[in-house]
Amino acid sequence: MKFLILNGPRTPRAASNPRYRGTYRAHPTYCDAVPESHEINKHFFWFLEEGGESGVVHDLTKASRYAELLNAHLTAFNPPFTRFEIVEACDGGESSQSRGQLLGYDLSADYNNSLLSWGLETETKVAPSGDQTVDPSRGGTLPEPIQELYTLIQQFYAPQLNQNGLFHTPEVASQCLRSMDALQQLAPNLYEGIDLRPNFSAVGIYLVS
Repeated sequence: MKFLILNGPRTPRAASNPRYRGTYRAHPTYCDAVPESHEINKHFFWFLEEGGESGVVHDLTKASRYAELLNAHLTAFNPPFTRFEIVEACDGGESSQSRGQLLGYDLSADYNNSLLSWGLETETKVAPSGDQTVDPSRGGTLPEPIQELYTLIQQFYAPQLNQNGLFHTPEVASQCLRSMDALQQLAPNLYEGIDLRPNFSAVGIYLVS
C-alpha cells in the first residue's frame, strides 16, 4: 500500500483552489520548536528515508503516529486544511486495501505532482499570431486556435470535478488526461515541461485518517 501524509496547498498557485485534496499538497517538515531527538523529528527522519522525493510511505502505523504528532504540535496551518491527513494512493481503478473513503481521482505524476491542483480554472489571453505557446495558467498567452481548444477542455472537465477538486471516476480522469496530452502535442510545454503520458496517470485518493 502507498500512503501519503498531506496537509494544505503546497504553493500559492495551488492555494487558489482550496478544495483540492489530491497528491500535490504540503508534506511534513522538520519541527524546529522541539529538539532533534523529539519523537516528532525522529518520525520526520523516518519519513525522509522511506518517503524520498515522492513522500510515499508504506507503514500505516508509523504514518498514523506521525500525523498524530504533527497535528498536536503544528497548529499554525490555515483553514480548511488545519490537520495533516493520511491518504492511500491507488493506481487507476484499483480498490483501496486500507478500506479508506474515496475522495476522488487525481491526475498525478509519481504520487506527487498533479494536473488538477489549480482546478482547471484559469483566464487566458490570446497571443498575436506566431507567438510562442506558453502555459496561460502561469500568466502567459496562447495563439488563438490553441486557446480555443484549451478553453473547451477547461469548460468540459472543470465542472466534473467533485467537492475535493478530483474526478468521480478513473475513466473520466483518464479521458481528461488524453485530451490534455493531445493538446500538448500541438503546443509543447502547455501544461507541463514533460510528456503528460506516461508520466501522469489517474490515481485514486482514499482518506485513511
